[in-house]
Amino acid sequence: MADEANRPLLGGESRSSSPDPSRGSRHSRPTPPFELSSESTPLLHRRDDDLANYGTQTRGSRSPSTASENASPDRGSTKTSRVRWPTLVALALLLTAIMVILAIAFATPAVVKDYTQQAAVFKPAALSIDSTTPKGVRARVQGDFVIDSGRVNSKPVRDIGRFVTWLAKDIETGPSEVEVYLPEYGNVAVGNATLPSLKMDIRNGHHNHIDLLTDITAGDIHGIKAIAMDWIEGRLGRLSVKGKAIMHPTSGLIGLGTQILTDTIIFEESDFPALPDISVTRLNVHDTEKEGMAVDVSLAAWIDSPVSLKAPGLGFEILVPNCSPGDPYILVANAKTAEVQIQPGQASNVSVGGIIRKLPEELTSTCPGEEGSPLDFLVSSYIQGRETTIYVRGADAPLFNTPAWIVDLLRRVTVPLPVTGHALDNLVKNFTMSDTHFSLPDPFAEPDTPEAQPRVSALVKVLIRLPKQMNFSVDVPRVRATADVFYKEKRLGVLKLDKWQNANSTHVEDHDGSSALLVEFAMKDAPLQVTDNDLLTEVIQAMVFGSEGVELRIAATVDTKVLTGLGRFAVHSIPAEGQVRVKTPSGTFDQLHPRLVSLALGNTTESSIVVLARLNFTNPTSYAATVPFVDLLVLHNDTAVAHVVARNISVVPGNNTDVSVDFLWSPLNTGGSHGVEAGRALLSAYVSGSNTTVTIRSHRETIPALPELGEALSRISLEIPVPRLSLPGSPKDDKKDGQRSHFIQDATLYLWSSTADFILSSPLPKTSIFITTIDAAAFHEKDEPVGRIHYRLPFEVPPGLSQTPRLPVDLALGGVGREALRKALGQSLELDAVARVGVRILNYVDVVLYRGKGIAAKVRI
Repeated sequence: MADEANRPLLGGESRSSSPDPSRGSRHSRPTPPFELSSESTPLLHRRDDDLANYGTQTRGSRSPSTASENASPDRGSTKTSRVRWPTLVALALLLTAIMVILAIAFATPAVVKDYTQQAAVFKPAALSIDSTTPKGVRARVQGDFVIDSGRVNSKPVRDIGRFVTWLAKDIETGPSEVEVYLPEYGNVAVGNATLPSLKMDIRNGHHNHIDLLTDITAGDIHGIKAIAMDWIEGRLGRLSVKGKAIMHPTSGLIGLGTQILTDTIIFEESDFPALPDISVTRLNVHDTEKEGMAVDVSLAAWIDSPVSLKAPGLGFEILVPNCSPGDPYILVANAKTAEVQIQPGQASNVSVGGIIRKLPEELTSTCPGEEGSPLDFLVSSYIQGRETTIYVRGADAPLFNTPAWIVDLLRRVTVPLPVTGHALDNLVKNFTMSDTHFSLPDPFAEPDTPEAQPRVSALVKVLIRLPKQMNFSVDVPRVRATADVFYKEKRLGVLKLDKWQNANSTHVEDHDGSSALLVEFAMKDAPLQVTDNDLLTEVIQAMVFGSEGVELRIAATVDTKVLTGLGRFAVHSIPAEGQVRVKTPSGTFDQLHPRLVSLALGNTTESSIVVLARLNFTNPTSYAATVPFVDLLVLHNDTAVAHVVARNISVVPGNNTDVSVDFLWSPLNTGGSHGVEAGRALLSAYVSGSNTTVTIRSHRETIPALPELGEALSRISLEIPVPRLSLPGSPKDDKKDGQRSHFIQDATLYLWSSTADFILSSPLPKTSIFITTIDAAAFHEKDEPVGRIHYRLPFEVPPGLSQTPRLPVDLALGGVGREALRKALGQSLELDAVARVGVRILNYVDVVLYRGKGIAAKVRI
């Protein structure tokens, strides 16, 4: 028996079981009984192949179609058909020893050995980890052992073997020691076990039920860590496992001596288990009594294990990636689990409790060369629904009875755990802006600078949906954002709020009873970079002339300062999206009601004059604006005649009083010859007291810093009435018959001298108007001529009320006119007048056509 010491444990060269392409995937294989049933494969000669196929039939006895028919689609009922390496200790240490017992007992003659190698069959019924021990685990193996002579191909070997085993009847192994090593990892010891003595009936067809309980001691923890890390990181392509058994078998009263047996089993990549598949079934995050935050999680874990076991309570550290892949992971929380029962083919329910005491500084500090911190990258990845990775490492166990070797092993292993984020759809339930204020850019700003952009200020209210799992207090004291603004799915521009804005947040209950966070902040002077001027024109048209309002979509990247039980920290680049409805004005621009309070003259030329005016008007919208500079065209009959220039004015909703604007009257320079004609028509209608309107329109130089915007807005035209000026001496006429005041306040006709004089009212408070020529005709009852005036001597009309010189009148002494003058002698006669009047105001010279109606002229001798 001495030569048995160097004999391989399983009696032959080590062989690896090559993967069979006809076999299904891990979760699609059938669940046959655990047996070695190949007639052609010797039980002991090809031990490595048999172990690799424990729980299956041989490849030749089962077609792929049969396997697919029996495969269950239900994951919970699918059982792996190969040995997993976590059960290597139990199978390699226990089953291997049992399978070689007969080979040892009947080592001579060789024919008996061949018989036992081919005829021995072990059918495992159950394999479990009964409990953990201070040094390892206690494993339980149950099954049936039988000698099946029908598996032996050679008739002489079969006959001799049956005869010898019939004589021996049974064999007893005696206590055995088994050790397992990993040759590819420097022969590191995985573990060892002490097997109790087993007595078995070895006659053909006699079944032996085996139920043994044995302690398996863990080996070199550092070596086990190395193989575990290679498996976790996907580097474990194949694994060689070497077993060594020391046995003392007997047959009856005959002792067979001490036997030392070795063998090697090779596992391929497909034999290794997958990492656990974990899904969260419940999550609750809440404040703790002290500083910090607690996380309670319930998990359903699919653990790829063919053995049942009860895992003790364990402690873990939760880590997240640092700025760079080579930097140490950042510890953010401690977690612990209760005892977990693991059953093959079933989901294991795991309860995890975690505590976050304080966020470490390296988690919230900006990474070198980056704009964000590790926390920013983690949060941004999660809420955008991308997959990120956290890391789990063993820590102190929460229960005193957790074996130290498990704690030591887990401390040495860091497991990556992929976590798929959840895009926070409909996070913003409501988004409103009120007290909106628009500021036009600085006219002298450099193009494409923030100063050259219009600015928006508003009170912003955001109602944020809070997930039901969030049961902790949270405050948002400050925010800033960059937002893309879209209209009809087209990008209108970019709204940049670069500076931190103070905010107030309040926990509220939404109308549906859910919890929400109302965040309010004042957005101040956020530059709006318009990227599509034509689209802005469309938006303004819809706002000004529409009736249903304008809906804009805001897609923002938000930075927030967050205050929780963990302290105050910043979170950057949070995506947020919402709809903003911009209401149309409550009134129309017909309700502007401009009223001219005063005017004064500025520079004049022969064809132009600058009028410095002060206006009162009503802003019918709810929007305010600050205007550093704006230049608008004034058109009459679709022809430009003047510019209106405003500088440094503020427009508020409602009444606006004493607003200064400059009116540059320049028909020739603005509209050419057509402008001159349109300007005279406008002046004539205005001085005649007619209700006149003008068109206000932008142009390329409306906002000098944004010429393209001014040009785009030129397609929008506003019709507004020309404001009337209260003329001195005519307050009582303002409401008379609904008519406006007249420049001619009074007239007297002298029959004897055929002259007339007039009381005129000048609207200019400091500058005189000079009448250079008059060609006028007066009529009674619309078409009956009374007289004509042709006067070529200039005379002055000073500010306020003044009386003209007596002007010669060619009286019409015939017809109805004469009779009307006779009857009105000593009284008044109502006349209509048409006059072509030459006017000079400082350097400005023009001719206007005056049409007066219902002029009460006194008739004197």
